[in-house]
Amino acid sequence: MGDSFVDYNSIPIKSREEVAMLRLAGKISAKILEDLTPHVQPGVTKKELNDIAYNLIVNKYGAEVDREDLTGYDSSAYACVSFSHNEIAFNGEATNIPLKKGDIFGVDVSLKKEGWCGDTSRQWIVGDDTSAQARLLVAVAYQAMCLGIKLVRPGAKLQDIAVTVQKYVESFGFSMLRVGSATGHSIGRVHADGWHIPFYHDPRNEGRVLQEGMVITIEPFICAGKSEGIRVDNVTRSAVTTDNSLAAYWEHVVAITKDGCEVLDLREGEDVTFYGEVSKLV
Repeated sequence: MGDSFVDYNSIPIKSREEVAMLRLAGKISAKILEDLTPHVQPGVTKKELNDIAYNLIVNKYGAEVDREDLTGYDSSAYACVSFSHNEIAFNGEATNIPLKKGDIFGVDVSLKKEGWCGDTSRQWIVGDDTSAQARLLVAVAYQAMCLGIKLVRPGAKLQDIAVTVQKYVESFGFSMLRVGSATGHSIGRVHADGWHIPFYHDPRNEGRVLQEGMVITIEPFICAGKSEGIRVDNVTRSAVTTDNSLAAYWEHVVAITKDGCEVLDLREGEDVTFYGEVSKLV
């Protein structure tokens, strides 16, 4: 992928057949997160989880690893999924350091199946026990994604969606993480086939209105401290919070339909209902 192949000022409209291919890739991505869940335990390493994920993507589901980020950097030689881990927001290295009880930890699966992309992420609380702040951060990150999904429909303005999500997150005293690649995006035959979509007020969202047939990711990146993040000069170019505060995000791919949207990568039993009051945020 690169600027010569992708017009980031436009977004392709997908046919029903193309959405069906994205749905297949999304279903596989969701299954991989389900299959990984029993392995996310205190003592496991990201290296071990990376090896498990590779086996699932390539051998079990017959897909391809797709680890090129929105800056064009491909980290697939070093990790087949993107790890988030406490202050590491995404693209964490696949190290031999074991997870600890109380960590917040996430995996973002990006793959290709028959030429079409899947891209979904979830968080875990390692050992199911952590601080009140960490637990709230993970919950708010999930509901921020659910809010974004709820607001997606034909005619919706991206800036309005982004500002509403930002207000929701900031109402809990958290911040929207601002660092390279920490945005949503359109998706298709390449990981980001058009728009980059920050889920906070940003000039990139101005004038952009959703239409039926668009397919985008909903993934608000949030953190417990200040909003600034940096990309580290390591092999995966990890994104971390500058103040070492906790970071979290969840992600789903949605296809805009005539009256709302379809989530293409729901996990079994998952509920993406937003339980807040939208009227208090707009």
